Amino acid sequence: MKTFMVLCIALFCCLCLVFAAPVENSPGVQFLKYTDDKDFEEIQKQIIAQYENLGGTSQVHHVQTATIVDPNNLKINI
Repeated sequence: MKTFMVLCIALFCCLCLVFAAPVENSPGVQFLKYTDDKDFEEIQKQIIAQYENLGGTSQVHHVQTATIVDPNNLKINI
């Protein structure tokens, strides 16, 4: 009887987790695909416009290129 009660409580806890209401306005991840720099700039303008509609202050930075470091060619003597 004791194991049955433990299983019922565990099942109840699992069901509570599964059917919990999602948080409103929770952030999400979206992957944006673009074919050229013109598409990229248009997507960037749309994202900036959406943020500007939220209100508050914004800072826009210029696009920068990151360099790739190859660990095989990196000569560090430790």
